Amino acid sequence: MNEDDQLPGRPYEEFAPYNLSSEERRERIIQVLREQDEVSVTELSQRLGVSEVTTRKDLQQLEEQGYLTRVRGGAVVSGRGQLELRFAARQQVNLEEKRRIAARAVEIIQPGATIFLDGSTTAFQMTRLLRDMRNLTVITTGLYAALELSFAPDVTTIVVGGILRRRTSSLVDTLSPKLLRRLHVDIAFLSCRGFTAEQGMMESDLREAQMKRVMAETAARKVAMIDHSKFGEIFVATSLLPEEIDLLIVDKGVDASQRLALEAAQITTEYV
Repeated sequence: MNEDDQLPGRPYEEFAPYNLSSEERRERIIQVLREQDEVSVTELSQRLGVSEVTTRKDLQQLEEQGYLTRVRGGAVVSGRGQLELRFAARQQVNLEEKRRIAARAVEIIQPGATIFLDGSTTAFQMTRLLRDMRNLTVITTGLYAALELSFAPDVTTIVVGGILRRRTSSLVDTLSPKLLRRLHVDIAFLSCRGFTAEQGMMESDLREAQMKRVMAETAARKVAMIDHSKFGEIFVATSLLPEEIDLLIVDKGVDASQRLALEAAQITTEYV
């Protein structure tokens, strides 16, 4: 153990966590900034069990990556970092369920297709499975979906222009609705904030709901991807009515009463 890996006057082993890799330390720093917008070098070094010199190096690396801005004695979340942290927090909610839903959704796509992906974290999970697909065109309002697909060699990615909605890292208030209606999309993959079998897919933001509706109208097929936590949640604006959904992919966490409601609404549903 070198001198840089211990705090003055105390052995490194007295602190927990210890023996973290640099990557693990930086993940812990991001977690702290997710809980509070500003943190001091002293507080971080005590939490991580390393010297302030090491902590400053970690902060410098994270600043170069755009997660934070260093200030005297510590760091604050950067503008990009706030978006990253919000999106990362949303991704962790029912992550395994979202991955299963995304995996099933990808199986539906044929090479050469044109698809729409919204800015949801479930759609983002799809992008990681689409990178090797051949001759695929993806139209998306999701910033992170577009960035993920930018590394796909045979995927053409079209980002729908508009106003950035910071909460979801998606684009709304499209600048060219007439152009959007002229697009020919094979499948639209959509998620939502809330869902009931009676009211359909709902959003807390009217612009978000309108954006998804416009894109869904261009698609020959509309696939809803909804994890069980969204069921029963009511929000102000409907993006898709129940009868407009061609296929609903959900995880097996939905309860018996919700399954009966889906059957009564005659929504074609797959459980994964």
